Amino acid sequence: MRSRRPVLIWSVVSALMVVAAAAPAAAVEARPWLCRDKPVFSSNSAISYGVANRGDRRWRLLLMQFEPGGAHDGFAVIATRDVAPAAAVRGSLAAGRYYAVGMYRRGGRWICPGYTQENEQPPAGALSQICYGDDPSDCPLTFSVFPAAGATAPH
Repeated sequence: MRSRRPVLIWSVVSALMVVAAAAPAAAVEARPWLCRDKPVFSSNSAISYGVANRGDRRWRLLLMQFEPGGAHDGFAVIATRDVAPAAAVRGSLAAGRYYAVGMYRRGGRWICPGYTQENEQPPAGALSQICYGDDPSDCPLTFSVFPAAGATAPH
């Protein structure tokens, strides 16, 4: 009678190899430095921000700073905020210069939006407001920056 142990071991090893190969594909991380539009904002003092998602898809806002000679074309992600559909989040940042990229999830990948635009007339009290969407008529994600003192919710 032959032992079935080698067959069992090979089956387990094969299954583990399949799982290991599939894991990186399922865990594709957002790469905001590859997005064409990277709106920039800066402040000489601390700021607060609000991110509002009025759409039905999950968004991720990635805040970056530029570091000459650094990885990822010099862009270092310093904060990430996930924003569920019909939700809003807040945060704060130290004084500095930041790049803000909104990305949404589709088919297991993070996608750069087709349209990113800074509002030329941000809401009262806001230093800046950026809109992210598929086209100029669409703005499901807004990112608003406020002075740290007296910050208000995104509009």
